[in-house]
Amino acid sequence: MAGEVPEVGAEVNAMQAGRFTLFRTVAATAALVILAVGACTAAPEPPAGQSPTASVTATATASPAPAYAAVLEKYSEDTRARGATAVVIELKSRIGDWSSAEGVRNLDTNEPVRLTDQTHAGDITMTMVAVSVMKLVEEGKVRLDDPIQDYLPDFENIIKPPGPITIGSLLSHRSGMPQYWGNLRKAGGPEAGKRSHQERLAVAATDRWTGGSGSLFSYSSTNYSALALLVEKLRDQEIGAVIRADSLEPLRLHDTLMTGDEPGPQKLIHGYSRTESGELVDNALAPVHHGSPDTGLISTVPDLNTFFAALQKGTLLAPGSVAEMHHPKYQQYGLGLLRHYDSCSNNDYYGHTGVVPGYAVLALISADGSRQIAMAVARAPKPDPAGFGDPESMEMEQAAVEALNHAC
Repeated sequence: MAGEVPEVGAEVNAMQAGRFTLFRTVAATAALVILAVGACTAAPEPPAGQSPTASVTATATASPAPAYAAVLEKYSEDTRARGATAVVIELKSRIGDWSSAEGVRNLDTNEPVRLTDQTHAGDITMTMVAVSVMKLVEEGKVRLDDPIQDYLPDFENIIKPPGPITIGSLLSHRSGMPQYWGNLRKAGGPEAGKRSHQERLAVAATDRWTGGSGSLFSYSSTNYSALALLVEKLRDQEIGAVIRADSLEPLRLHDTLMTGDEPGPQKLIHGYSRTESGELVDNALAPVHHGSPDTGLISTVPDLNTFFAALQKGTLLAPGSVAEMHHPKYQQYGLGLLRHYDSCSNNDYYGHTGVVPGYAVLALISADGSRQIAMAVARAPKPDPAGFGDPESMEMEQAAVEALNHAC
């Protein structure tokens, strides 16, 4: 990842630390990638007669294949060879569009995966929550500098903050709030069942804060549990319903929904992991994601591209609000959005990565909206720590940025 000032290096390391991974140097990360590749097993054979689906629509000749297609084809091939059961990608650009769907929807039926199949969107849920918060800001109902305690008096009793915690610091993961995921696993793991926003805060409260508002970047999903409580109080609706009204219905994203909503997904890709003893676990529709403001959404690769295109264009929010989400310039994470350097324009790509057990998802778009990509992987079934910064999710980000940089 490119850094423009010394602060970026610390920011990137913090981002890569993820939910359960330690801070790493670049050299250590590279070594982990090598180890991960060497230790993986081959992917299951596709059903008889299955062939990957891929399409290229370009303004010029499609032969030889565009450089961006070669990057993505290699990524998909390598990821499948290491055991991923499905890889779905859609790239859109001025010089051509490209899509691919390889693998199977689930291991029970071996149905071929399709471009429009649904997947857990993981942490990309946070971007949609951030949009709903920014709508409250636009309406004058809250300000980014307001302490969340002004709206949620019980916040102090649940998680014992060290001082006033601003809404902006929650959106940008600079509140110092502890992460709930590690303690949730200790308490019984994701299979333990659905958790309310208040319960996630209470689980995190057993750890110490790393600071208060204005702290260094420290990625914590718990920030968005607090933001969900804020949105739900001011809208008098559950967070899934607010996201639907603010983003999904205006864009007609009919295949995107909150986990646990009815009717449920009709064409969901299943993502698998394994226990330490080797037992195969199907992570589709795990109850822990039900209504979760940090991992709860189910979506499709095309829907994610549509959402981020609309956000960048200013369809969902005023341009000033979008610019605020991009801020601050020289740090990797803004308000519900991460950034990667765009060598085509000397600007940035904006989007998010989502990693939960069995799944990795990504969406990025250039600042001018001319190039974008969305990717979904049903990861190789193995003990899955789930989090930003693990070698596989970093490899996905690198492939996405490289492909976009070839689509200038």
